[in-house]
Amino acid sequence: MGLSTFDELKAAVADWLDREDLSGRTGDFIALAEARLNRLMGFSALTARVELEAGAGQAELAAPADLRDALSLVRAGDGAAQGFRAEAGRLVLSPPPEAPVRLVLTYRARPRLSEATPANPVLAEHPDLYLFGALAEAAPFLRDGEMLPVFAARFDAALTEARMREARIAAPAPPRVDPALMALLDRRP
Repeated sequence: MGLSTFDELKAAVADWLDREDLSGRTGDFIALAEARLNRLMGFSALTARVELEAGAGQAELAAPADLRDALSLVRAGDGAAQGFRAEAGRLVLSPPPEAPVRLVLTYRARPRLSEATPANPVLAEHPDLYLFGALAEAAPFLRDGEMLPVFAARFDAALTEARMREARIAAPAPPRVDPALMALLDRRP
C-alpha cells in the first residue's frame, strides 16, 4: 500500500490501527496531525507566490486561505517592498498604496489534505510524518496508552529528520571549485 494520497493515508492509518470501524475518523486524525505539523514547522516545499491587486488607498487585502507565514510582499513592477502585516485572514498594508498596484505575496502555505486536495509536497517527501502523526493523534481517542509512546516516538524521529532536511535546504551551498583549476593552482612555482 502506498502513502502518496489522502485516501491511501487514511487506509494506512486504519490498517496500522487494525480497526476498520474507524474509517470515518481517520480523516480527523490526519487533520489533527496536520495542525500539529503547522505549529511545529514550515516546509520550504510549501512556499507559494500569489499576485494580488490593491486599489488606491486600500489598506486591507484578503490573505490566501492556506497562508501559514507571510514571507514578503513586493510591487509586481519594480520589486519594491510593500509594508504589511498578516492578521486573521487578511493583509494590512502599511502604508496603503497611493495608486492601484499589483503586489506579489510570497508565503509559506499550510499543508492540508482532503478529498479535493489528495496530495501535497509534505506527504510526498515525508509520508511518515503524516502516518505517525495521525497514529499518535488516534491513540488517545482509542485510549491506547501502550501505543501512544511508540507512535509519538516515531513521529518525533520523522520530525527530526524532516527538520534536518529543511536545514540542509536552507543552508547555503559550499563553494565548488573545478578540480582542473585546483590542479593548475597547485602547479604554480
